[in-house]
Amino acid sequence: MTEFFHSSAFDWDKQLFQLINGHHTPFWDQFMWVVTSHTFGIFFALILVAAVIYYYRKSSWKILLLITVVAFLADTLGARILKPTAARLRPSHDAGYHGDYKVQLHQRKDGTYYYGGRYSWPSNHAINYLTVSILFFHFLRPKVRRRWLLAVLLFGTAFLTCYSRVYVGVHYPFDIFCGWLIAAVLAGLGILIAKKMKILRIH
Repeated sequence: MTEFFHSSAFDWDKQLFQLINGHHTPFWDQFMWVVTSHTFGIFFALILVAAVIYYYRKSSWKILLLITVVAFLADTLGARILKPTAARLRPSHDAGYHGDYKVQLHQRKDGTYYYGGRYSWPSNHAINYLTVSILFFHFLRPKVRRRWLLAVLLFGTAFLTCYSRVYVGVHYPFDIFCGWLIAAVLAGLGILIAKKMKILRIH
C-alpha cells in the first residue's frame, strides 16, 4: 500500500510533516527526545496507576486490569495487524518520497540516528497514549475537583508525545490522526464493556 500513501491525496500530509519536522532547535531536539522515549511513557503510566490506587484502594485492581487489557489489545492491533498490512514506510525509512527535503532525525549521543521501526501507519504512540488517557480520565474524573486540569494533563501529554513523533521524523501527521481515531473507538468500547458488565461501580 506504499503507492497509495504516495498518491497526491497525501500531499498535505507530507507538507505538514515537513513543516513540523523542519523546524529544529537544540533545546527542542532534546526535549522532544525525552518526551518520545519509552522511559517517559513508563513514568507517565506509573503516575496514573498510582493515582488510581490512591483513589480506589482495594477496587483499583479492577480498573487497572481493564485498562491493561484494552491497552494491550490496542497496541497489538496497531503494531501486529494494521502496520504490517498497510506497510507505510516511516518518513525516516522513505527519504526518496520527500525529494530534495532532508528528513530531520534525532542524533543520539553515540552519533547514531533514531529511525524507529520500519512501518508508520498508524502511530502506536497515538493509539496507546490516547487510549489510556481516555480511560484514566473516565475513571479519575469523578474523584478530582479540577477536572479541567486532569484533562489538560492527560490529553496535553498525549498530544505532546504524538507531536514529538513527527518532530523526530518517524511519523506523518496522518498516522497520528488515525491513531487517535482508533484510540477513541477502543477506549469507548472499553468503557462500554465496563458499564455493561457492572464490574466497576465508580459513580
